[in-house]
Amino acid sequence: MANASVEKLKALGLHHGEKVVMGLAAALSVMCLFVAATRPTIQLKPDDVAKAADQAASNLDKPQATEDILKRLEEAGITKPQFEKQVDNQSQNKIDALAYKVRSPWATPEPGAGLIRETPVLIAPTELAAYPGRGGLVMFEQKDGERIPITPEDAAAELEKLSAGSKNRRNRRQSMMSSMMPGMSGVAMNPQELAKQKKEFEAKQKAIRAKLVGKDKAKAEEKKEETPEAGPFKETTVGRRWVAITGVLDYKQLRENYLTALKRKEVAYPHFKRLGVQRQSLESDGSWSDWQDVDFEENAKILNNLPEEDEEWAPEPVRLEHLVDPLPFLKAGYWERVHVASLVPKEKKELPKFQPTAGPGMMGEGSMMSGMMQSGMMQERMMASESYSMSGGMMEGGMMGGGGAMDDMNFPKNDEETLMIRSLDFTVEPDTTYRFRVQLVVYNPNYKRGDVAPGVDTEAEDLKGPFSEPTEAVTVPPDVAVYAMEKVPSVGQSDLIKFQVTCWDPKKGFMVVKNFDAGPGDIIGEYVSADIPSAEGKGVHTERVDFNSHLVVLDVMGGTRPVPSEIDNSRFDVPALSLLVRPDGTVSVRNQVFDQTDEVRKSVDETYKKEKEDSKKVRESSSMMMGYPGS
Repeated sequence: MANASVEKLKALGLHHGEKVVMGLAAALSVMCLFVAATRPTIQLKPDDVAKAADQAASNLDKPQATEDILKRLEEAGITKPQFEKQVDNQSQNKIDALAYKVRSPWATPEPGAGLIRETPVLIAPTELAAYPGRGGLVMFEQKDGERIPITPEDAAAELEKLSAGSKNRRNRRQSMMSSMMPGMSGVAMNPQELAKQKKEFEAKQKAIRAKLVGKDKAKAEEKKEETPEAGPFKETTVGRRWVAITGVLDYKQLRENYLTALKRKEVAYPHFKRLGVQRQSLESDGSWSDWQDVDFEENAKILNNLPEEDEEWAPEPVRLEHLVDPLPFLKAGYWERVHVASLVPKEKKELPKFQPTAGPGMMGEGSMMSGMMQSGMMQERMMASESYSMSGGMMEGGMMGGGGAMDDMNFPKNDEETLMIRSLDFTVEPDTTYRFRVQLVVYNPNYKRGDVAPGVDTEAEDLKGPFSEPTEAVTVPPDVAVYAMEKVPSVGQSDLIKFQVTCWDPKKGFMVVKNFDAGPGDIIGEYVSADIPSAEGKGVHTERVDFNSHLVVLDVMGGTRPVPSEIDNSRFDVPALSLLVRPDGTVSVRNQVFDQTDEVRKSVDETYKKEKEDSKKVRESSSMMMGYPGS
């Protein structure tokens, strides 16, 4: 129940509260008016202000004696005792100008100068494809990591040996020998005559040195600047496995990113350092290993020791340095899927229209014109490629950024929209499945610069972009690979399957193919003779090859089967299927359906047949018109 007193007070406040507030406000207003009326008024007049201003101006303009000023300063204690002595002491301590050196050189204002630079946004290559291969690479022969020079006797023997060889390779070798032995002019010289000329040359050099005294400063500086490697060097053929990773780079988008970051168009070109490549391997349990860097140094040992490179099909402008690994010349095997189809000119991918010839060994008029036109187009494209490269190399380098360092633009660049990338991994292992991913590694355009936005990295010498999407899984075949081809028609109680065995020699690099029939309990392959094609134009020779796969046939099935019907007597073929026991006891399956269409097997078989057909010709180019990634 409510309190009666509270209710009365509440009613009183609601009825008379506003009256009380108004009364207080009125009282406060009256008090303020009273205080204002009783305050004294300001007695200052305009004439008084003008008089005070004139007096202040006269005081400021009044001259004062120096003695009076010094006296007043001394009276106020504002003095500097022994100031002259301090100046004399400081003059004896010389100041080091290097301590006040500016960090960046002075720059004259230019269009865009003063704009703050940022870190360019790098992008990843796309359309990646990986394909395995094996073959015999031509390399410089090495001992303890050093190339072995060719002796005069070896040079004469080499020229004699190449007399029946390819004109292109012979000319290359002859020019190489001539650079080592002046006066040969591509003609083999007997060792006695060569030694005689060399002795006469050394005698002339000795006579000149005998007339000189003191150190040859110019010669010493020349040796310091340039230490040319002696040569030429011996060559050898070595077997190598590889996986070729190809793809494309959106160069137009990357240049736009550089322009956004560096502000000026003339310097908006990436300076590529290399491709960063990583790979995973498939484990026995079906999982993938961690990503690991591909051994760049091991691959460089091969790519930096190539006496000759294979033909490139993509034009030079789309193959910038450090983005495309060169193709070593192959004496065994062929390069496959190493040229990006979308970047290869049409005349490289398509044969000229067929024209009948006028007779055996003669070209008809149409064929001759077609060949001349194609040759002219190739020459024109090569000239355009060279001029394009030159213009790219001469673009406005050496521009100064506001407060920044000199922009070094002396590197390959152009205005293509798309670039090709290619990396060769020679460190892969046989019978292993991999997948790869690639990233760009570029030199940092802001390295040691001062005209950058806060937070921009100026200490790192290079920058790494994002990784691409992984390639599809690619399997490097074992050196001796087995494929189930078909069921052998039964003879008695035998149950056999025809296996195709491909055998690769890791030392010499050649590949041979042979078929073997095997049934349950048999080991597939044996030590037998096989045809070995020559790359020197000597035809095919026979050599014993170990085709032993160390695989034992556990069971087989397939072949011709009758239709299950009492009326229809027709038959149908069941694809061959076999269970094989590996040396480690595991069981693998070979299926005719998959093996007959296997791209690597078909490629190896076609390559072997082609090499045998061309064994009477000296090999000049090892590229094959196979499928292209990126088409």
